[in-house]
Amino acid sequence: MAMIEKKFLEAVREFQMFEPGETVLVAVSGGVDSTALLNLLFAHRDALKLTLQIAHLNHLLRKGDAELDVRYVEGLAQRLNLPLTVEAVDVGALAKQEGLGIEAAARLARYEFFERTAARVGAAKIAVAHTADDNVETFLMRLLRGAGLRGLCGIPPKRGRIVRPVIKAWRREIEDYVGALKLVPRRDHTNYESKYLRNSVRLKLIPQLKIYNLNIKEIILQTILLLTEDSLYLESQAAGALEEVRAAAAGDRLTIDLARLKRIEPALQGRLLRLAVEQVKGDLFQLSFRHVRDLLDKLAATERWELHLPGGIFAAGNRAELTISRERAPERETVSYRYTVPIPGRVELAELGRSLTCNFAGQLEREASPLVAFVDYAVLGKELIVRSRLPGDRFVPLGLKGTKKLQDFFVDEKVPQAERETVPVVESGGQIVWLGGWRLDERAKVTAATKKIVRLELT
Repeated sequence: MAMIEKKFLEAVREFQMFEPGETVLVAVSGGVDSTALLNLLFAHRDALKLTLQIAHLNHLLRKGDAELDVRYVEGLAQRLNLPLTVEAVDVGALAKQEGLGIEAAARLARYEFFERTAARVGAAKIAVAHTADDNVETFLMRLLRGAGLRGLCGIPPKRGRIVRPVIKAWRREIEDYVGALKLVPRRDHTNYESKYLRNSVRLKLIPQLKIYNLNIKEIILQTILLLTEDSLYLESQAAGALEEVRAAAAGDRLTIDLARLKRIEPALQGRLLRLAVEQVKGDLFQLSFRHVRDLLDKLAATERWELHLPGGIFAAGNRAELTISRERAPERETVSYRYTVPIPGRVELAELGRSLTCNFAGQLEREASPLVAFVDYAVLGKELIVRSRLPGDRFVPLGLKGTKKLQDFFVDEKVPQAERETVPVVESGGQIVWLGGWRLDERAKVTAATKKIVRLELT
């Protein structure tokens, strides 16, 4: 068995790429890498119990050469007696439309085509022909552009339904394998144009690095593997932390409790936010280090804020919560509600989709969330009420001496108009006790003379 076949089977087993009985869509460009991938899968299809289908996308970038690529792939499909799907996309036009470079637009078009075709033919996996050389080149490209640990891990062997069975094989091994099959794959002349960063890295940078160490590619590949181990550990930690700070999640919307987030180690906060965006968006395409840094910088803001992220994603926050969603939060209509809150007890605020919990507490909590308030039980009347705000409502904001209209308080605190109707008013004995999530009333605060503490929490 050839070395490349051993590496192919090793990758398939190690990363559990296939399940017996699956249909696999093989992405074939007609180049040497994808030709090798197709033939390796075909040679082992019975042992792996796979059904194969081929997909080819014409990018309409190389005119006559592109048509010859199609003819070549059609010949492979005919020789192996495999079904073939061919489509064409004007990548140049797509790049202008989306404001992307040619390489990024081509990648976007390819994977959209692969996913759509896989869904149509019932393919559980999509096999693409990235190699060890591609992994090294990607590492260097990301290093030059700037990337964090996750980016420097290179190309994952498996993500979702995308699998890369020849990710451990070097290009020279692939060329030898295809040559032994007496096949003559298509050559893409754009692979030798240094105007593209990947080509420049392959044709210029790597040869220069070999001056310092002939085994530089093997060393970089080993570095990628070590970084991947560290990254996977941090990913698992960040995923667990995200569950701890998640306040709510529904469809294309995720809310994070900022008080809990700030207690997470700074090294994990950025990764946690990337995971949150990925859960809402479905991917991290075009999300950069700068975007994550902007989010982190906003966490200490005292005013309402919003950031526009790639892919139509919005992040909006206040002192208490960070919400990541696909659309701006719709303005709420004015609603009227009034509930009696038992002490202790809990009441559902159906109009807001929230709840208020009331319990006795032995002491104050350090670094409590803005969604939690502590009240002196002695100042409460016979009933504790939570209601919608009313015209002319006034209270004494904590730290001040005189009363203030709620309307003026909202203006001073820069609370958006749409959010003001979502702020519950907690009152007792005709006096506001707490403006839920925003400010305690000075008269209700816990003092040294307080004998019994009531803890309020908005969730």
